Amino acid sequence: MPSSTCPRSRPESLAALGFAVVAVDGRGTAGHCKALHDQSYGDLGYAGALADHVTVIRGLGLRYPWLDTGRVGITGHSAGGFATARALLAHPGFYKVGVAVAGNHDNRINLTMWAEHYHGDGDLEELSNPALAANLRGKLLLIHGELDDNALPHQTLRLVDTLIEADADVDMLIVPGVEHALLNRGHYVVRRAWDYFVRHLHGTEPPAYRLAPLPLPAELI
Repeated sequence: MPSSTCPRSRPESLAALGFAVVAVDGRGTAGHCKALHDQSYGDLGYAGALADHVTVIRGLGLRYPWLDTGRVGITGHSAGGFATARALLAHPGFYKVGVAVAGNHDNRINLTMWAEHYHGDGDLEELSNPALAANLRGKLLLIHGELDDNALPHQTLRLVDTLIEADADVDMLIVPGVEHALLNRGHYVVRRAWDYFVRHLHGTEPPAYRLAPLPLPAELI
């Protein structure tokens, strides 16, 4: 049952593949009162309230016994990519499979303005996924565009390097010639994400198929 933070993997599509999809609005997310925002300010390592996600999914598993909470996956793009890898590294006994796209995995070397705006100017050490690399137990696919000028590709490469140092198995896909939104290659990334979940959560081999290129939004044409 994937927990999705990625618009590229729509809940309806994942549900059609046979997964139960949960989207959790955890503490600290936008649109709430300041008291809830204070839950995340200064603690971006909280990563979209992953602890709340874990609690909610476990609770749903108790309410609905047909939910298999022993096979939980997660996917996300950009900050959601950071949160996806963080989920497997910070909660290795719970999250089994992750597809992290264009993640800003090490905020110590990310755009300083972004991290300081939401975290303050204190210690950023806790915002580093590579620091937790030795915790990886599940299946993780890291995807990044070669020309990403928002979350630079070295964010993913640094994480992979520390995973190699920790002798942890990881899968990586670098998509040539595309930027943060992976324009004109989104259909390929979607298929790879779907197939990864089918293989490692369902435990079955996906059929041979191809997706048509995704139409570009009118404002980008």
